[in-house]
Amino acid sequence: MSNKVVRVTRQNWGQRVANSFGGLVFGLILIPAAMIGLWMGEGMRDLSKIAATAVQVDANQALTAKDGDFVSATGTLSSNAQIGDAPYMADGDYVSLNRVVEMYAWTQKSDSSTTEDTVGGGSTTTTTYTYSKQWVENPADSSTFEEPAGHENPTKVIESTTITADYATVGNYEVNPQSVQLPGGDKIGQNPVELPEGYALNGEYIFSTDAAATSPTVGDLRISYTALPTGKTVTVFGSQQGNSVVSATVDGAEFFRMFIGTHSEALATMHTEYVVLIWIIRILGTFGIFMGLQLIVQPLARILGVIGILGNAVEGITGFFNALIALVLGSTIIIVSQIAHNIYLLIATLLLVGGGIYLYMRKRNGSASVSGTTTTSTETGVDTSPPKMN
Repeated sequence: MSNKVVRVTRQNWGQRVANSFGGLVFGLILIPAAMIGLWMGEGMRDLSKIAATAVQVDANQALTAKDGDFVSATGTLSSNAQIGDAPYMADGDYVSLNRVVEMYAWTQKSDSSTTEDTVGGGSTTTTTYTYSKQWVENPADSSTFEEPAGHENPTKVIESTTITADYATVGNYEVNPQSVQLPGGDKIGQNPVELPEGYALNGEYIFSTDAAATSPTVGDLRISYTALPTGKTVTVFGSQQGNSVVSATVDGAEFFRMFIGTHSEALATMHTEYVVLIWIIRILGTFGIFMGLQLIVQPLARILGVIGILGNAVEGITGFFNALIALVLGSTIIIVSQIAHNIYLLIATLLLVGGGIYLYMRKRNGSASVSGTTTTSTETGVDTSPPKMN
């Protein structure tokens, strides 16, 4: 059994040209889709700005907000119940407990390189598949491997899961932890009840066999945990209903979320999430436009690829200009979308454009009026020069 498999495939000129036209169709779909994605991305709202309008309350003090108020309640997280995951984890003071199960499994990695013929337009693609064994949470279906024989993965018998308490409080407010969006947990040490036969605790993991910690075999499991413990200072956003915080809808956005830390720290987390997401959309959208343009011009490169150097030259030149077009077009869509989605920017832009048009038309009409007066005076023989001094 080899852990490295090489596959070589050939495509003639006609096959490459035919395939490129399929890519052209996909490119025609990809470009407008990427443009729509960019436009909609700029229309996303920064939820931290909406959250900043919440009534800030100290949940550890007496309740001061009114029913129906959109609140930001900061206080100590607690629960009257303990949760665990027998037999692997004893009950503890947690609001949520996340079991992470990894399996020692085969993984496949592929690496391809294509060499184009100097003359004739054909190409040779060499793909190398490399197999290695790693601890992974979601092992691959080995039947889909290029070389399944000798790289079989068994079925994972224990899955990852999350256990959540059915009751929690933030200071004096009750919160349903099974409905609110909870923050991520911290990695915790193992505290098993009584492990099944053959399982062993070693460091921060519970292993399905005693030898798996040092000499694992394919199919071995290891279990670890993260948890959101009680006692932390958290901030929860939602609507006050009596002594509870429940889901709230503010300006069309739903708020029922908990953050580690204070009100200002929660706002900073939300803003960071917004910035990261919008930049991902911008990068992917602009790259999508570029890829769509590349796919559209690819048939020309493939047709001219009958002379290898000519096809490569076309790909290089069009690639440069397509990248430039994608950057300009993507940036333009982003800017225009920002203006269109911001009423103040939109009004300011319309005023500037309207003012520019007005000044231009006024200047143009003034020039036309002067020109027309001079012509009329000349035609009628009237002397419009200043009076001479005697």
